[in-house]
Amino acid sequence: MNNVAILSTEHIAAVRLSELTRTLMGSTRAMRKAGPKYLPKFARESDDAYANRLARTTLFNAFAKTIRDMTGRVFLKPLVLENDVPEAIKAYAENIDLTGRHINVFARDAFFDALQTGIGYIFVDMPRAVVRPDGLSPTLRDEQDAGIRPYLVYIPVERLLGWKSELIGGVHTLTQIRVFEIVSEPDGLYGEKDVEQVRVVEPGRWEIHRKDQRGEWVVVDSGTSSLSKITLAPIYLNRTGFMTGEPPLLDLADLNVAHWQSQSDQRNILTVARVPILFGAGLGDDETIEIGASSMVRNSNPDAKLTYVEHTGAAIDAGNQDLKNLEFQMQAMGLQLLVPNPGQTATGEIRDDVKENSTLGAMARALQDALEQALGYMAEYMGLGTDAGGSVVVNTDFGTRGTGDIQYLTQAVIAGKLDDQTYLDELKRRGTLADSVDADVVLSRIADAAPELNGGKPLDLHTGHNH
Repeated sequence: MNNVAILSTEHIAAVRLSELTRTLMGSTRAMRKAGPKYLPKFARESDDAYANRLARTTLFNAFAKTIRDMTGRVFLKPLVLENDVPEAIKAYAENIDLTGRHINVFARDAFFDALQTGIGYIFVDMPRAVVRPDGLSPTLRDEQDAGIRPYLVYIPVERLLGWKSELIGGVHTLTQIRVFEIVSEPDGLYGEKDVEQVRVVEPGRWEIHRKDQRGEWVVVDSGTSSLSKITLAPIYLNRTGFMTGEPPLLDLADLNVAHWQSQSDQRNILTVARVPILFGAGLGDDETIEIGASSMVRNSNPDAKLTYVEHTGAAIDAGNQDLKNLEFQMQAMGLQLLVPNPGQTATGEIRDDVKENSTLGAMARALQDALEQALGYMAEYMGLGTDAGGSVVVNTDFGTRGTGDIQYLTQAVIAGKLDDQTYLDELKRRGTLADSVDADVVLSRIADAAPELNGGKPLDLHTGHNH
């Protein structure tokens, strides 16, 4: 096929796998827009009745909350550029993507997106080289003087249309990628318009394709690169193969859909239950009955009756329990990312030497690998050599040693095996206390307040008892 915008099999599979997770991230509005895809119509349910039921349904978005929470845990502490990172790259880190984002913000946004789909890509781009008046090829100094330098671009799975690779020297190596882009261009004196294009990158060269007036893709720009490689770094958060992955929280997404459907049923039955049905027996067909606070119904038929038929509430209670069960399961499934793999003590507490041994810890290290690969490409563009980008440290201390660990520390203080200062420092390290908390100030305040609260007897920080 010669269509540059043709979708590869891998692209189609990745987009299909991520469709549910992307929809959930769009919250209630996106789920309503999906309609019967995630909220099937009842048999013989009219379009109007379904539309009303859909409009009453709201999403308890446990999936999006888990994505935000897990991303927040990884970036509870900013990433660290080690001493081996060149000073020039550290300076570029303040605006790593030429849009003003610091590398920490860029990395957080990339992780947040890739966690939804299982994979994302960091592309290292380089602006077009300057043109020398003498016609010679520009030197590195020429580019530096012109402010031309490499920068990072994040590519989500939906934008990577396809790729080609070969086994070169025993290593799976990219030989082509096709990236769908939308660029903004001036439209008249004041307006702007979005233009779709496909960027084709091969080792040492690139092309830009756009549709012509006939709707056919044609090359509108091309150029060469100073590197004979494709500078793309995959973020393998849930790898399934070379350049591929799948959403790591897909089971949680399915549970969230089940909750969406159950919540719809619950809202629907509440609507019915809150409106009792008036039932009349023994009344003539031609009788007109006025119902109101100051009205009275009279009838000469001794067998006539007029009553309200109301819901017993049993189904409502069952629906509430179903929602609670699903919410518990979703919470447990989201926390699975934090559960350490084998490497616990006999008491079940997580040792310091295995604190990173969790699924989320592995994901953080995958992001770290991708960032280091990207910085290596930047260093090559800058003429600093191969693999000269240095090292990055992404946080893997998520403060998840658990309440049992904190209780153990508390007991150690009570037993006189640990001082209060160390205790507060450990709480901060676990994320139980904010980093801004000053342990000295806390201890001083407790010491100052203790005589007033306890008649001159100091209050134990941990037991609340007087000494």
